[in-house]
Amino acid sequence: MIKKRTNLILICFIIIIEVLILFNSKALVSSSKEALNLFINKLFISLFPFFILNKILINYNLPYYISKLKLNLISKLLNINNSYISIIFLSMLSGMPSNAEYIKDYLDGGIISLKEAERLLLISFFPSPVFVVTVIGYLGFNSISIGFTLLLIVYIFNFLLGIITQNKYNTSNNNSSLNVINSKKFMFVLKESISSSFNSLMIIFGNLIIFSIILGLLYNYLDFSPTINSIISSFLELTNGIKKISDLNTNFNIKFSFCVFALTFSSLSIHFQASSILSKYNINFFKIFIYKLIFSIIFSFSLYFFLIFFN
Repeated sequence: MIKKRTNLILICFIIIIEVLILFNSKALVSSSKEALNLFINKLFISLFPFFILNKILINYNLPYYISKLKLNLISKLLNINNSYISIIFLSMLSGMPSNAEYIKDYLDGGIISLKEAERLLLISFFPSPVFVVTVIGYLGFNSISIGFTLLLIVYIFNFLLGIITQNKYNTSNNNSSLNVINSKKFMFVLKESISSSFNSLMIIFGNLIIFSIILGLLYNYLDFSPTINSIISSFLELTNGIKKISDLNTNFNIKFSFCVFALTFSSLSIHFQASSILSKYNINFFKIFIYKLIFSIIFSFSLYFFLIFFN
């Protein structure tokens, strides 16, 4: 019964969106162009090479070699297997939603369980370092140091979230499934990696288009204040939200805290992208979404009062 109601609500929502699009072709075209420009000039260029290279690393058993490193302190703090820290490191390098792609590779290879995948997904939503340092820090705040500070804060948030929620998950300590060396030829692995990476990026692009159109229609009918616009945008779609936050004519503490919320929560669009990439697996995405939302709000508010206290 609940499933039927959910489907009915979804059908009504989609029909409303289609009707609005029919009567607002200008908003459709402008939003689609903006999403296409964003995807080609920023997301595709930054994510595609990392996707390919990291898939090759995983194919050649990177988790096994990382499991041999002495990273006991990190694995104990986060309550995860040494082998799975490779997902955290790769996600920190390439940015979200690449974490979902790497987790999918681990699931496809039978390296991790669904429970472990859910746990890793929760604590590995890292933004692209280039995006944070260059786009937000240098272009948004005119300071690279602020960009690095934001990046460090996001890393701290994810590790704190991992520590706080560690008792909610039971993870395995078995590394035996990692002791397999890839015997495939390099050119075959490269071909598979390119094909798989391109398919994942098309999923990301599709989600970006949909959320950009929804935002375009929303702003076409509703006249919110710039602050409310920035909050709604950062909740729905990260890049547009960050742009609107950087355009706010307000004090540094508010803009900085809003950016922290946007980056730690990761936006509804990126959560949808991750769920699309992992759609064939029965992972509790709603639970991850709620955890991220609640802790991001608490964390950003705490940071705001911390900034006020220390002026």
